[in-house]
Amino acid sequence: MSEQSRGDRQILASADDLAVRIGAKADDKKLLLALRLASDRFVGQSHNPIVKVENEEIILDATGVRTIRLPVWPVLAVDRVLLDGAPVPYEWSADGLLRFPAPLPDKWRALKVTYSHGYDPIPGDVSDAVLEQAAAIYQVLPGLASYTTGAESRTYSLTMSVGTSAAWSSAVSKYRIGGIL
Repeated sequence: MSEQSRGDRQILASADDLAVRIGAKADDKKLLLALRLASDRFVGQSHNPIVKVENEEIILDATGVRTIRLPVWPVLAVDRVLLDGAPVPYEWSADGLLRFPAPLPDKWRALKVTYSHGYDPIPGDVSDAVLEQAAAIYQVLPGLASYTTGAESRTYSLTMSVGTSAAWSSAVSKYRIGGIL
């Protein structure tokens, strides 16, 4: 399994780079968790999977217009567009637009589009923001603090939150798709 994809979850930065940054080992479970959490946060806040996805099939509404926006971009290829199961001529742009020669009928779930989208490699500003966030998460992951004095022992759970930097906010804003959900 590649470092970029672990199951359904996408890792947006290198564990080796994070290890160097924080002085840990790349296979440290806490480091990998921090990296996964930071990647998940980026994808969630940007509403964008970022990583390259090939031949994704989606169903869209035909809304009686000539132009429809695909839900994720940049678009790398559009392999097929079917309207009610039949091929239909189209043009596409990397910005995620499909344009048809004539207005489509106004029908729910009438378009089936097969397309590829995303980034390969991951853009540097995304990886940098994720590494910065993962380093902060690594430092404040919840843990336990305990002490013993004589016969008395106390244990406390430590929980802290991680803020965001200007680099994080800028990258999320740059790659955000759609509005706030």
